[in-house]
Amino acid sequence: MSESVKRSNPLVWLIDPFKSTASHADPVYRFSWSQAAWLLPLAIGIAGLVISAVGWATDSHQFYFSYLIGWAFCLSVTLGAYFFVVIQHMTKARWSVVLRRIPETLIWSFPLLAVLSIPVILGMHDLYHWTHAELLDPASPEFDPIIAGKAAYLNTPFFLARLAFYFLVWTFISFKLYSLSLKQDVDPDGSIPKQQRKWSAIGLVLGGISTAFAGMDILMSLDPHWFSTIFGIYFFAGSFMVIMAVMALTAMILQRNGMLQGVIKVDHYQDLGKFLFGFTVFWAYIGFSQYMLIWYGNLPEETLFYRHRMEHGWETFSAILLVCHFIIPFVVLIGRWSKRLLPLLGFMCVWMITMHWFDYFWIAAPVLHGDHAVMSLYDVAAWLGLFGVFVGAFMYRLSRHPLVPQRDPRLAKSLSFTNS
Repeated sequence: MSESVKRSNPLVWLIDPFKSTASHADPVYRFSWSQAAWLLPLAIGIAGLVISAVGWATDSHQFYFSYLIGWAFCLSVTLGAYFFVVIQHMTKARWSVVLRRIPETLIWSFPLLAVLSIPVILGMHDLYHWTHAELLDPASPEFDPIIAGKAAYLNTPFFLARLAFYFLVWTFISFKLYSLSLKQDVDPDGSIPKQQRKWSAIGLVLGGISTAFAGMDILMSLDPHWFSTIFGIYFFAGSFMVIMAVMALTAMILQRNGMLQGVIKVDHYQDLGKFLFGFTVFWAYIGFSQYMLIWYGNLPEETLFYRHRMEHGWETFSAILLVCHFIIPFVVLIGRWSKRLLPLLGFMCVWMITMHWFDYFWIAAPVLHGDHAVMSLYDVAAWLGLFGVFVGAFMYRLSRHPLVPQRDPRLAKSLSFTNS
């Protein structure tokens, strides 16, 4: 497909609007897989979405919850990439330059995710209890004073306006940073790093605020009676944790297929493993702090969230989350050796990616199935479907550009990086 045809196709433009710079890549930084390699995950994704669509025909409530969990998972991976990129530019980090193209490529997923949010918007009445008008009518027997008290914030027009604002912010900053990085591949303009830091500083502030509110809007408001002032941090912690796993796993897959040989070293993987371990602990710390404060306050509208997850079989899922999302990775990743043993680190990356999805399932599914614990086939199908489409688009973008920001002034330092 010619470049002109690609750019005239609105779907391709949505996935990657930037002119291919692959021909300018140094041989060691080229994507050497087939250019159609992205079609396999895309096909798996479409198959998963077709299976989950069957769920929509049989049980629309289940479909919308399953879809929301998978969509929120993909969004959190992209937000983790967003924060990684802006923080690396802000701190003038050198060690991560050889890895940075992976999250830079991921951050152009926001337009795609905005389109994929359409089923979430269409299913708001099934997902969000606060959209039911009878709860706000004092004359109705179903009147809910707590939800009515939050109506100024939790209402459909304002929710949609906030969601649009979040995606505009994320997409604009991502466009600036990604386009500057690709421009640098072919034009070593000395002013580009300064521009990247400027937009990263703006993006860090706007991204921090919007991410915190987005986490509360998309996931926490599923249970509108629940209060938590630190859920936004919990959402961020999980996002930053999972991007470390995604980056390390992607780098391993690329190297296993002959790319980036001698570019990404075990020292880089060790640092990714440190971040993975650190943010696993941070996620657990925020989760425990949230639980402890709610338990100590003992307010019914707050404790109900945990009560739903401590009975009717959900206590088993809560125990699995504690053991598999914190205790096992803590024990495995605490040692230096485990971060340098790549097969083990790769396994733990897959483990943590799966547990991150399980975390969102644990947050959302009890709202739908409060009286009995269940994991539906459609939960898994929607997750794999959305993630397959997400990965296919990511691989397509990755194949069109150098795998490393090859003219970044700190690249030489990154290539010679050693971890003591």
